[in-house]
Amino acid sequence: MIANFPILGELASEQAWQNVNRSFKWYTVAGRACGWLVTFKLEADQSAEMDDVLNKYPIYIQLQKKLLDAIHGREFEQGSRFPSERELSEKFGTSRVTMRKAIDRLVQMGVLERRPRSGTYLPERLFDRPISEHASYSVSDVVEKAGHVPGSKLLYFERKLAGKISAAKLEIDVETPIISIQRLRSVDGIPVCVEFIEIPAHLVPGLSASDVLENKSLYAYFRNVYHLSFRNKTSTISVHWATATEAEFLNLPAGSPVLKFESVNVSNDGIPFEFLRSLNHPDHVSFSLNHGKQLELASTSAPISMMMTGTM
Repeated sequence: MIANFPILGELASEQAWQNVNRSFKWYTVAGRACGWLVTFKLEADQSAEMDDVLNKYPIYIQLQKKLLDAIHGREFEQGSRFPSERELSEKFGTSRVTMRKAIDRLVQMGVLERRPRSGTYLPERLFDRPISEHASYSVSDVVEKAGHVPGSKLLYFERKLAGKISAAKLEIDVETPIISIQRLRSVDGIPVCVEFIEIPAHLVPGLSASDVLENKSLYAYFRNVYHLSFRNKTSTISVHWATATEAEFLNLPAGSPVLKFESVNVSNDGIPFEFLRSLNHPDHVSFSLNHGKQLELASTSAPISMMMTGTM
């Protein structure tokens, strides 16, 4: 059994999880902007005892855990109005003040959003990625044209030798030098996907980590600096169960299912240029297949539509 439990505020301390560690095998502690997420790896016969431990924490933290479980269990529809504090306090048998504190935490985490004079909502998916065979747009460009704020955080940059999978995708020899980049992409400050990019090094000579940091759109940078134009060759979508590290980036419990998108982009003369993989938050990202003509990107729209080329 894997149990995830958020420890926030005054409980985000060494003593807090050491107390738990004395009774259970400590698996991992992951720091977050909103506090801490402690993940326990338990044997089956420890489950009941784990419930007893969790019950020792403040009621608002226990409620937050239950609400998160309900949200990730799809008990509430995306974009729908979240039940009121009164409804939830009656359902869980607690005071409205305590329930408000639990909901406030979820709002701070970006799981819920409050709308003036309307109430609390489970946000719509922020990112709809139609797949077409006509054109490819960068995440940053599409987000900006939709009136939102794109974000990109560089997690990893390395020059290395291609392994068998990368070499096959990029149609190069094994151990050919490649550039490996990992980024966390966000929309309006909310993490939406973890992105992994691999490019043959000889196609982008001199590319450095500072170039990635300084340019919000890598596609635009490649066009302007290396005079490269590219289109999609293949695209696939599958389900992936996020590791603890991947889930932490997306503010999800470890082992959560996410949408895995893979594509190979080629230059106009058909030379493989990029092997792209992205792990997409299931509550913030969706995909749609477009067989028609190229979609127009409106200056304002919600959710955001990202046009990706590809064949399914």
